Amino acid sequence: MAGAIIWLASYPKSGNTWLRLLLANLLSGKEEAVDINEIGLPQRDIVNRDNFEEITLIDSSLLSHDEVDALRPRVVKEITSKADGDIYVKVHDAYRTIAGGEPLLGHGCARAGCYVIRDPRDVAISFAFHCGISIEQAIKLMNSPQMVLDRRHNLPRLHQVAYDWSRHVESWIEQNDVPVHVIRYEDLHESPIATMQAAADFLGLAASADAIEHAVRCTDFSALQRQEKVAGFRERPMQSTAPFFRSGCAGIWREVLNPEQQQAITQTHHRVMSRFGYI
Repeated sequence: MAGAIIWLASYPKSGNTWLRLLLANLLSGKEEAVDINEIGLPQRDIVNRDNFEEITLIDSSLLSHDEVDALRPRVVKEITSKADGDIYVKVHDAYRTIAGGEPLLGHGCARAGCYVIRDPRDVAISFAFHCGISIEQAIKLMNSPQMVLDRRHNLPRLHQVAYDWSRHVESWIEQNDVPVHVIRYEDLHESPIATMQAAADFLGLAASADAIEHAVRCTDFSALQRQEKVAGFRERPMQSTAPFFRSGCAGIWREVLNPEQQQAITQTHHRVMSRFGYI
């Protein structure tokens, strides 16, 4: 195999893009910050519908979701076979298997992964702004055992099964196919240099302390917000009611969520939240 995937996995709105930008700035070797719209990370979008159809030579709109899923391991393997080295792949899919027990994301295609986890109470707020829905609707989706992203066939991205927040987390950290390093979003805020150093060490990246400090400076949230204000951000959905880099705060749920909203999340996800120090 010419290359290997490094999964950058997370539930939506948990800090995946921030991690990608940190890694891109870490690996760029340049003094200037990486353009948020031209992330120079060796990467490939595995849920882009055009990529899927280019590889399979099939009109995906003619396929059921199960039929698309059956072909996705082949797409991942094809992408990997053409890579010259490590490629970083953002993924919001839960780690799951398809009919026959094959991993949806292929077998033997990845050498490692990073999983970004964030307090689901903060996720709910960010998810609501991102989707242009109410916080109550966002919580309902996060608590849904069968939550699916991009379900419609006419969207540019394939459907992604995320499950509820807890099941998504556990699907990645309890699978045994790929070694995964867990990064708490809150730790990226409180100790960004130490947290990125641990991630770089896990991934086998030869990153100096100066390089990590530089990457952290380049991806300070105020710097990302300035870039988005000037040039916009291509990954921001049309229905979003706020900038993509809206606040980046940790613990804002204490000021935003009412007691009923807090309880709706903690009651459903108490066990996993407790496991990662959120309650």
